[in-house]
Amino acid sequence: MSLTQITLIMVIGGIALLLSALKPIKKICACEEQKHYDWGLLKHLILLFVCGYAMFGYYLITNEVAFIEFVVAMIFLGGGWFVSMVSRLSLSSIEHFNKVVQTERHRALHDPLTSLPNRTLFHERINHALTFAKREQKEIALMVIDLNEFKEVNDSLGHQAGDKLLLEASQRLKEVLRESDTLARFGGDEFAIILPQTTQLQADILAKRLTIAIRSPFIIENCSLTIGMSIGIAMYPYHGNNSESLIKHADLEMYQTKRDQKAFSNSSDQINDSLDIDLANAVAMQNQKTPTNDKRMLN
Repeated sequence: MSLTQITLIMVIGGIALLLSALKPIKKICACEEQKHYDWGLLKHLILLFVCGYAMFGYYLITNEVAFIEFVVAMIFLGGGWFVSMVSRLSLSSIEHFNKVVQTERHRALHDPLTSLPNRTLFHERINHALTFAKREQKEIALMVIDLNEFKEVNDSLGHQAGDKLLLEASQRLKEVLRESDTLARFGGDEFAIILPQTTQLQADILAKRLTIAIRSPFIIENCSLTIGMSIGIAMYPYHGNNSESLIKHADLEMYQTKRDQKAFSNSSDQINDSLDIDLANAVAMQNQKTPTNDKRMLN
């Protein structure tokens, strides 16, 4: 193989390496947080280098190659390899950094046990929902939920069983809700729900469905556990026009229903009349499927 051929191969290799650097650079430019940096300029510089490499290759074809051209081709090949390596390492570092940031943000905004939104993220979403509701003149329902008999589960079966109960309870609540709703854990056995574009009657019906879902027995540590819950409901704009006033009203409603030993307070007599019947039927059907051995009921 002649010196000219070797020199041309190195130039072509440099061009290929430069072109391979464009793909990671393009991905970096697509990152929102990287748009204010000069990655776009680097992409254009790479294209300029490719043109320069191509012109040098044309020079090699039309002229006799000397040792100096061979050395220049080696430098070009090394430059292409360097640009390709730096672009790939930069993309890898940026992706790793973004992943770490997303992980830390998730930890900061979600409950570690249930992975549900915590208070901080809940306030962000209720404020966003209120902004939309005020602009579109829509109603919002906000629920605060407290699980009853949860302390008895912790005391009798231990905290591990209590954690399993919380996980299963949160999953049951989530299955009843819409994708547009937000279920959050405030801590302990307290949850909260944001229901965008929901009327009082719709909130009452949903509260009934949530109650039925929770009252079905849980199988924890080979024991059948039946717990209840108390729900407080606040409606925007009738009970407040900001998150603090709505949460406060829902809290007061929840404590009132707990004192009255009811699942929730609602404005529909029809729902009140049918709730106990539906609860009894749901629990009876579940009990028929549950073996009577090792069964413990918490009321």
